[in-house]
Amino acid sequence: MTEQNANSNQRKKSLVVFIAILAILAIIIAVLWKYYWPRFSQGMSASEEQTTVISASTIVNLQNNLAQKQAMIQELQQEVQKQSAMKEATWKSIVIEHLVRMADLTLNTTGDVKVALAFLLTAKTYTGDPEALTINHALNKDIASLQSIPIVDTEELILKIDAINKQISELPTIPPRITVVPTKTEEQTQKTTLNRFLVSAVQALKDIVVIRHQTVEPILPPEQITILRFNIQAKLLQAELSVMQRQNKVYQMCLAKVIDWVAKYFVSSNSNANILNMLQELKQVDLQPKLPALTESLTAIQNLIKTDNTAVVPSSQKIIAQPQGARLL
Repeated sequence: MTEQNANSNQRKKSLVVFIAILAILAIIIAVLWKYYWPRFSQGMSASEEQTTVISASTIVNLQNNLAQKQAMIQELQQEVQKQSAMKEATWKSIVIEHLVRMADLTLNTTGDVKVALAFLLTAKTYTGDPEALTINHALNKDIASLQSIPIVDTEELILKIDAINKQISELPTIPPRITVVPTKTEEQTQKTTLNRFLVSAVQALKDIVVIRHQTVEPILPPEQITILRFNIQAKLLQAELSVMQRQNKVYQMCLAKVIDWVAKYFVSSNSNANILNMLQELKQVDLQPKLPALTESLTAIQNLIKTDNTAVVPSSQKIIAQPQGARLL
């Protein structure tokens, strides 16, 4: 019994000690909490405020960087469009220059106004841009100059000469005169008849005056008539060759010679007159008219190309500053 009481007392003492220790610990914790909690709260608040400030600054930096990158992308897009437009304008300028030079070469070599005009009209189709107003004006001026020049149609001239050649081959020549030696009886009869005729016709002949301004050409024998026809054909063929080679002097000389032969050695008729009229018309054609120089168009296109080359700046040569991204904490 005594041992049980002793054990019970021992347990009570231990419990009291444990409770006392807990009470002391609670007091210590309360003191520490009261002392350190305000500081900890202030530190947490300051940390939260600092984090909030840093986050706001980071957002602002990101927004600024995004705006800068968007502006940079827009600038690059504009630069690409500008470079593309400049390249297209440069390409058109090169084509225009080539066509104008071909027109100038044609005028200086063959003198074919029709082909040169076609080159200039084709070049004008590439001058729709506002930057090409100067070259467009120069082309219009040169085109008007070429259009004012009578175009020599080579094929038409050759066909006309060939047709005249065929018509001349069918013309009759003046027949040779036959000399008849009259007898004495015939001479007396002719003199009597002639005297009576002269007396009766002298009054009528007063109002008729025939003046021959050219010397009488001798009538050609048949073999020389054949040679004459060959010579006419040769001259007309030479005239056709002169048309193709644009030799105006040779062309004029050949036609003048043919006109002279047809007028002298062929029978006067409507066909003869028509042939002479056609030959005179062909003779009026100038195979070498004065051609304008295309200096104004060439100068304008060269200036335009120089301007395009100066304006084109490769985008790779541009240095665009890359903004640094904000560092996240």
